Amino acid sequence: MTANRPIAPATTPGRRRMLGALAAVGSAAALTGIATPATAQSQGPTDESTARTSPRQLMAGFYATYNGDLAAGFERYISKDLVLHGFDGPNSRDAWVAGDLELKSALSGFRMDVFDQLVEGNKVVTRWRLGGVHTGAILGIPPSGLEVSLTGISIDRVVGRQSVEHWSEGNFGRFLDTIRGKSA
Repeated sequence: MTANRPIAPATTPGRRRMLGALAAVGSAAALTGIATPATAQSQGPTDESTARTSPRQLMAGFYATYNGDLAAGFERYISKDLVLHGFDGPNSRDAWVAGDLELKSALSGFRMDVFDQLVEGNKVVTRWRLGGVHTGAILGIPPSGLEVSLTGISIDRVVGRQSVEHWSEGNFGRFLDTIRGKSA
C-alpha cells in the first residue's frame, strides 16, 4: 500500500507461480488462527495465542463472524470506543452493530465473503461481499424476495486486539435500489 516502495515484477512464469503459492500459503496460515468461531476461542487477555495474533488475523476473525455469531464478533473485535466513518459519514458503533444485525436477519441464506485483506502497519484493508435473499424488512423497506448483494472495502485500524477506527465504502445506493425494486 505504500506508493514509494518499488515492487519487483513477476517476469517469469516460474516466479509468478512461486509468488502465487507463497500468497496462498500465507493466507492459509493467517486463517488457521481464526478457523474456530469467535465464541469458542479463549477471550482472556492473558491468552498467549491471542496476544500474538496479527491485525490481519484479528480482522479475518471479525469478518468470519458475519457467517456465525456476529454480535459476539462485534463484542470481541470492535472497540466500544470505535471511531466510525461509515457509508454516510461518521456514525456510531451501536448504529453499525444494529444495521449489520438487521441486514443479516433480513437476508435468508446470508453469507459474507472476504476476497482480499491487505495490511500496512496496524491498518487492515478488507474487500468483501455480503448477500442473500431479501426476506425481511431492511431500513423499513419490505421484503422483495430478490437475491441481493452488497460489496465494499473497509479499513480497520487495530490497536491491541480490537479495531479502534473503521472506514467503509461500498455500493450501498445500488443495494438499496435493488431491494426497492428499481433497476440498475
